[in-house]
Amino acid sequence: MLECRLVGAVLAEATDSLKRANIADARREALTIWASLAGLDIGQVWLLQQETADAPMVERFGRALARRLAGEPFAYVVGTAGFRTLDLAVDSRVLIPRPETEGLVERVLAWSARRWTGGVGSWGTVVDVGTGSGCVALSLAAEGRFRRVLATDTAAAALDVARHNYETVAPGTPVEFHLGAGLDPVHDAEPDVIVSNPPYLTAAEFAALDRCVRDYEPRAALVGGSDGMEQISALLFDAMDVLAAGGLLAIEIDSSRADLAWRLAREAGWHSARVEADLFARQRYLLATKES
Repeated sequence: MLECRLVGAVLAEATDSLKRANIADARREALTIWASLAGLDIGQVWLLQQETADAPMVERFGRALARRLAGEPFAYVVGTAGFRTLDLAVDSRVLIPRPETEGLVERVLAWSARRWTGGVGSWGTVVDVGTGSGCVALSLAAEGRFRRVLATDTAAAALDVARHNYETVAPGTPVEFHLGAGLDPVHDAEPDVIVSNPPYLTAAEFAALDRCVRDYEPRAALVGGSDGMEQISALLFDAMDVLAAGGLLAIEIDSSRADLAWRLAREAGWHSARVEADLFARQRYLLATKES
């Protein structure tokens, strides 16, 4: 006969295990893992602590806890990640959305609102290159007034995740998904905005990452060639031919190569190119408009 255990006792043991693994905010992580598996919020789990734990649930929780203790990212264990106003499904097919990328979305929304000030119609067309989970494209669709939001990715598996998120958090918004590299799938769209959070690390930088990133998140979404600039460079040159006159190019970049990114932008003909800092005061966003 299986031993009857209280939910609170199971959570207390899990918290101790997470603490021994040097995982910060261990109590909250234990609660959140249980809540995600049970389809509850944390407050509801608190109220269940004196209840007898369901044996199959304890087994499921134990498997999820083991994944976390092995180093798997918390977002993958619980299957979700928050990004701006959205709760997105994530797994090892896609990069976990970062807070820095929220700032990229903020800049696109702010620029678009200024450009179409006083307009009663849509803001035009935006392309999100390398959409991954769809965090950028879906946030722009949910918060903006774009006529079309085109999301591209080279990985069909990533687009499967993005489509699931679309159906879950932004159904009915004007989002389209296209498989292919860079701007190739949308070269005739003449977008008003091109936005991208491309891979921008070198292989050596990737190898030096914490194992919870290096061993679990998709390498292709993080490594941008031998110098980290391969996809950024291609986008800078290709966007000049695709973007509508007066349109915005917005790219998230690695702060250690911000000067190089700016110089490449100038070489590609983006004379208005500038770099802006993120909330952590790191040079993170390359912004440029195409001359009319």
